[in-house]
Amino acid sequence: MGQRKREHNSKGASLNGAREKELATIHLINSLLDSIPVDYVQLRKVSAVRGLVNQQVRARVWPVLLGVDAQEFDERAYRIWQGEPHRDSNVVNCDVERSLWSYTEGWTNEERAVEREKLRNVLNATVSSHGGDVFYYQGLHDITSVLLFTGGERLALVMMRRLVTCHLRDCTRPSLDAVLELLGLLLPILAEVDRPLHAHIEASGVQPFFGLSWYITWFAHNLPQLAQAARLFDLFLASHPLMPLYASAAVLIASRRRILKCEEDPAEMHRLLTNLPPLERLNADELAQQAVSIYRRCPPKQLLKRTHMRMLTSVAAESYLKDEIWHVPDKPAVPVGVIGRDALYNLAAYVIPKGRKLRKRAATLASLSIASTLAALSLGLYMAHYQSGLR
Repeated sequence: MGQRKREHNSKGASLNGAREKELATIHLINSLLDSIPVDYVQLRKVSAVRGLVNQQVRARVWPVLLGVDAQEFDERAYRIWQGEPHRDSNVVNCDVERSLWSYTEGWTNEERAVEREKLRNVLNATVSSHGGDVFYYQGLHDITSVLLFTGGERLALVMMRRLVTCHLRDCTRPSLDAVLELLGLLLPILAEVDRPLHAHIEASGVQPFFGLSWYITWFAHNLPQLAQAARLFDLFLASHPLMPLYASAAVLIASRRRILKCEEDPAEMHRLLTNLPPLERLNADELAQQAVSIYRRCPPKQLLKRTHMRMLTSVAAESYLKDEIWHVPDKPAVPVGVIGRDALYNLAAYVIPKGRKLRKRAATLASLSIASTLAALSLGLYMAHYQSGLR
């Protein structure tokens, strides 16, 4: 009896401590929002490192982090946008019809159908409202679902219209060229913080496409619980648009023992990494905190300088704070679709150490030209695999 009583008291104390921490966080957030001007620096820090506690707080803070206002919602414009056809209208319909399973356990089909219609409307309006400058991609519905369940239809639309031209700008190009380029940063990030693990993954010859769904869905496609996804969204909305790559590196480090045991074979390594549960070893708070720690050790501009890589088809690495809100450049350095030579340059800059003989460089470049072509084909095959896994 004494042991049971001690366990009960311990659980009670733990719950009380967690509740007190939540209340303290809510009080701090309210004070930051009420300050004149709003203390964006501390608000971003609290969102990223401590999290925003619950849906009500998130519905207040997320728009502030993005620099949008729910009052910007225009009912008349919304009705027009959601009815306008666009290039990927059919894809949106297909994705929506097999979505919202994870967050609606126990719902009736009728209840789920209502939310799916809202999701469809938000997605179509988000794309159509940008006049052909923004394109839908499979995975955007996962991000939109989290916003929809957290803040409702109006707020989801206002936030999505901002996100697709900011944090998600490289994902909403006509093709995934820019995303391919950005995924090339994942292993260099890992090398900055865990060289043995990086060396093992690199030696397997696996391409970084295993991180595709993590990056383009902000892990929402890979997490079964809304609260888990929302906690990571606290981090991503408050941080540099490349933060999902740093979170991906944190996932790899957390599973380093499993990875190091995997044989150095591209197929086996790819199979392992694509099936890694993001929160197998860490909870959402811990993953967010680890991602922040890795980011502080090698932020994007510092990473590019160290590795001699240059981003030419993507813009996320050049994101900047303006008026305390994250922005991205309007255009990439080169037109989307011209990736062959530039992807080759980045691979060469990363793979070839300084001081290597020029004739070895020439031989390596020749092999990389073949590798870059195979990489593009692999991405296409991986997207097919990813699409088949969508529900």
